[in-house]
Amino acid sequence: MVARRPTFGQAIKRSSGYVLSSLITLPYYRFYRQNTLLPILAIMRSVRERESDDVLFQRTRYWRERKLREFQFVQVAGTLLAAAVIGCFSWVPNDGQHWLGPAAWYSCLVLSLFAILLSSSEAFIFSTIKDVPGKTSQARELAMIARVEPITPQQPQPTATDGREKGKGRQRQDVQVKIKWIMVFTWQAPIMLVAYAVICFLAGLTIYVCTPLYDGLGFRGESKASIFYLVSFVASGATFVWCSFWAYRFIDLDEQDLYTVG
Repeated sequence: MVARRPTFGQAIKRSSGYVLSSLITLPYYRFYRQNTLLPILAIMRSVRERESDDVLFQRTRYWRERKLREFQFVQVAGTLLAAAVIGCFSWVPNDGQHWLGPAAWYSCLVLSLFAILLSSSEAFIFSTIKDVPGKTSQARELAMIARVEPITPQQPQPTATDGREKGKGRQRQDVQVKIKWIMVFTWQAPIMLVAYAVICFLAGLTIYVCTPLYDGLGFRGESKASIFYLVSFVASGATFVWCSFWAYRFIDLDEQDLYTVG
């Protein structure tokens, strides 16, 4: 029995880069999937199936515009996070506060600053790409995400039938497209930094506010405030996760062909 060759999407999902990126991007996987992974896979599939230059141009431009909007979001979010952390540093330290609280806030500040710098740098790179259709421009953009190599099959001795179809065979050459996972990581790094900055900020805030619950001084008024904070935190977090799931669940229904990778 001949083993069935995996499809393009199955081969991608079985790669170590896909598994590793899925683990790294777990806190913001939907955002990463919609704005980085699926558009890149759609571009690769267009190249692999030798679609027209116009289709490839539209998909690369769509991905580039989407990434620019993402970089703008990262810059705004990183600035707000950095300002929030700096404001928290002026609060009166709680006696008995765990050292992880300040450490998380310091980490948040560093991650936010580097998210702003990296998003600005990558936004500049994307903005310098000329929006002009052409094989040279497309080749440069493809080099940013994938490695395209022509496949040269072993040709048998020519026959009369082969001679009649020689011109037709030359019109279409198969290519091998390999995704550059290091570049996928590079283009999604700004949103990764700001996502982990949010996690660090919330962790530091939780440790600070909940200090009365673990400092060993007994239950008091500050403990009630800590409990109220935890209830609000859980309710807000659950609402965010639930709404984010359903928001991304039905996104781009009119462009399913753009994201088909199976």
